[in-house]
Amino acid sequence: MFLFFWFFAMMISLFYFCMNNICLLVSWELMTCMSSSIEFDLVIDWMSCSFSGLVCFISGCVMLFTISYMAGDINLMRFVLTVLLFVMSMNFLIFIPSLTSLLLGWDGLGLVSFCLVIYYQNSKSLSAGMLTVLMNRVGDCFILSAISCMIVLGHWNMLCLWEFNGFVYMNFLIMIAGMTKSAQIPFSSWLPAAMAAPTPVSALVHSSTLVTAGVYLFIRFFYYLNSFWWFNSFMVYISIMTTLMSGICALYEFDMKKIIALSTLSQLGVMMMSLGLGMPMLSLFHLYTHAMFKALLFMCGGNIIHNFSGNQDMRQINNVSKLMPLTCMFLNISNMALCGLPFLAGFYSKDLIIEMLISGNMNLLIFLMGLLGVCLTVLYSMRFCFFIIWNNEDSLTYNNISDNDINMVLAMSMLSLGALWGGFIFQELFLKFNCDIFLPLFLKLITPFLILLSILISFGVWDKNIININFSILNYINSSMWFLSSFVCYPILMGFKDMSNSMLKIVDMGWFEVFGGHGVFSFNKMMMMLLEYWMLLLFNCYLFIFLIILMYLYNLFYMIILSYKDVFNI
Repeated sequence: MFLFFWFFAMMISLFYFCMNNICLLVSWELMTCMSSSIEFDLVIDWMSCSFSGLVCFISGCVMLFTISYMAGDINLMRFVLTVLLFVMSMNFLIFIPSLTSLLLGWDGLGLVSFCLVIYYQNSKSLSAGMLTVLMNRVGDCFILSAISCMIVLGHWNMLCLWEFNGFVYMNFLIMIAGMTKSAQIPFSSWLPAAMAAPTPVSALVHSSTLVTAGVYLFIRFFYYLNSFWWFNSFMVYISIMTTLMSGICALYEFDMKKIIALSTLSQLGVMMMSLGLGMPMLSLFHLYTHAMFKALLFMCGGNIIHNFSGNQDMRQINNVSKLMPLTCMFLNISNMALCGLPFLAGFYSKDLIIEMLISGNMNLLIFLMGLLGVCLTVLYSMRFCFFIIWNNEDSLTYNNISDNDINMVLAMSMLSLGALWGGFIFQELFLKFNCDIFLPLFLKLITPFLILLSILISFGVWDKNIININFSILNYINSSMWFLSSFVCYPILMGFKDMSNSMLKIVDMGWFEVFGGHGVFSFNKMMMMLLEYWMLLLFNCYLFIFLIILMYLYNLFYMIILSYKDVFNI
C-alpha cells in the first residue's frame, strides 16, 4: 500500500512539474574542505518523479505477486525488507544528482542485489551472486575514479559540468560504469547469472531497476557525454552487438528465465542504441514501456514455474494454454509488446528508434544489423510461445495447477494495462522528442513488415519435427554467451584480484607498514629499548661514581681524623 501511495503521489507531482515546467534542486552542504564542498543534493523534476513512480508501481505489483509466490517461505519478512531496501536504493539513484551521494543508490543496488541473488542458499546461487556483485564492483570503481577527477571542479554535481582538462578521462570512466551496470558487451554475462534470484526479484531487477541504472546515468549525463564525437558511434556499435548477441543466444536457450533475461539484455541494447543516435528522451520512453511489459512477462513466467513445481526447462512444460488460460493471455500480450506489434506499448518506442536508425548517418551494415535485431526478437519470442503455450504434448503430469490466485491475477492485470496502453499514454502526456522523421513509404513500413515476416518464418522454423534438434557446438557456444565469462569476466576479475593482492603486499603490508601503525610501534619500541639501555648504562655510571665519591670521602674523613689524633687524644 505504501508503494502504491508513493506511485500516486509521484504521478500528481509529475503532472504539476509538467504543466508548470519547473525543476527543484535542493542542496544541503555537509562539509567544506579546501574549497571543495561535500553536498547532499536532490533533483525533483518530471523525469525523476515519473521514473520513481514507475519503479514504485512495478514494485507494488511485485510485492502483491510475492504474497502468493513466496507463501510458506520461512524467511518471507527478510525477503520483503530486502526488496524494499532495493527500491529505496533505486530512488536514491533517481533523485540524487551529486556523484558522491549517488554512491548511496549505486552501491546499494549492487549490495542488495547480491543479497537477493543468493537468497536460495546453495552453491549455484552463490557463484551467480559473486559474479553479479564483482562485475558491478568494476563499475563502482570507475564511479569512484570519476569522483576523484571531478575534485578539480570543486563540486560533484553532474548537472553543473563545464569544460576542463579531465573531461576525456571522466567521460571514459562514466561510460564504462554505465556499461557494466546495464550489462553491455563485454560485461553481459552477469545478467543471465542473476536469474538465480527468486522470480519476483527478477521481475523487479530486470525490468525497471538495476539493469536500467546505467541507462538512467547516461540520460542524466547525456549532454555532457554527447560533446565527444566518438561517444555516439561507439555506443551504437556496442549496443547493436549486444542486441545481436543476446538475440542469438536466446534462440539456443531452454531455461525460461534466462530467455527472458536475454530479451532484457536485447532491449537494453536498443535503449543504448537510442542514446548513441542522440535521442535520450526516446531511450527513456523505451525504458518506461519496456519496464511494463517485461515485468508482466517475468510474472507470467514465474506463475508457470510456480505451478509446475519450480521447473524452468521449457521442454518439460506442456499444456499451459489449457491449464492456465489467464496466464497465457497475459503472456501473449507481453510477448506481442516485446516484439513491437503495432499499437502495443513496445511498438511506440521501438518503431521510433528503428526509424531514427534508418534516417541517421549510419552505414548499411549498421542498418542491416539493427533490422536483424528486430527479427531476432520476434524469432525467440515465437520460439518461447511454441514451447510454452502451443506445445500440447503430455510428457509430465502436474497436480494442483491453478490460474485463479487473486493476488497474481491482480498484479498481472495492472501491468497488462501498462503493456497495452502505456506507450500511447506516455507519448501523449509528456514525451516530446522534438524530432521530425521523414521517410519514404517503403522504409516507413519495413519495421512492421519484418515483424510479420519473422512471425511467418517462425511458424516454419519452429516446427514440431525440428523443434528439439540439438546443435551441440552452437548450443554450447551460445549458451555460454560467446564465452564472455571465460574470456572477459574472469580475466578482469582475476586481474583486479591480483592487483589488489600486489597492492596489499606492497602498500598495506609494505610502505604503510613501515610508515603506518606497525612502523611507528617498532620505532617507539626501538627508541624505548635504546633509552632503557642508556638509562641502565648511565645508572651504573652514576652508581660507580657515587661509590668512588663515598670511598674518597671515607678516606678523606679518615685522614682528617688521623691528623687531629693528638689534639683529640684519640
